[in-house]
Amino acid sequence: MTHMTLHAFGSIVASLVILAGCSSDPNQSALLKQTFNKSAPLEPSATFLALQNSGAPTYVAGLQNKKDAYTLFVRQTVNAKDEETWISPDHLSLGMKNGMIIATRGFGNDIYAADVGGTLSALQKDDEVSITEHFITPLSGSSQVERLAFRCQVTHQSREPVSLSESYTADTDLFYETCRNGRMNFQNLFWVERKTKRIVQSRQWINEETGELALRLIVE
Repeated sequence: MTHMTLHAFGSIVASLVILAGCSSDPNQSALLKQTFNKSAPLEPSATFLALQNSGAPTYVAGLQNKKDAYTLFVRQTVNAKDEETWISPDHLSLGMKNGMIIATRGFGNDIYAADVGGTLSALQKDDEVSITEHFITPLSGSSQVERLAFRCQVTHQSREPVSLSESYTADTDLFYETCRNGRMNFQNLFWVERKTKRIVQSRQWINEETGELALRLIVE
């Protein structure tokens, strides 16, 4: 394994910020202009570096409600249900299924689990509008588990190119998922590649405190 210096790591992250200006969606100019700020210097874990240097799939991520808050996530594991674990150099982790967040750790007020089957199914259809349900179970310190149920509308918005590298631009369909219950509401955005049906870019709501996490797949 080739050791990556902090300077080299920072250069990689900085170079990915350029991708924010490649999308036709004006909202994406802010997609990568954030970083997960830490008070102490960042020292990527050996596991993260080994996965990155092995060519593991990688997302660049940015918190939408925090200035200069971006990081990288590399895929660590995939189970028999196609549920994936992604880790960052700053010790955060995401549970994902086909590009949708089903769990978080390390963000604060994390998602213990989420049932996103209805939304995933809607993104594979040709329907302009689908009505689904989205379930989120927050991770709390109490012994009681509260499962939040949302009624959602998934709407096809447009067909858009998304630049995933200097040499590859994905042909995608942009979908909005608008969800609400009696207490709160949120909106997710998904760019689904037409050829592979995978989510290559998204903006997904974590909770009211953390806000939205923007993700873009990096293709070599």
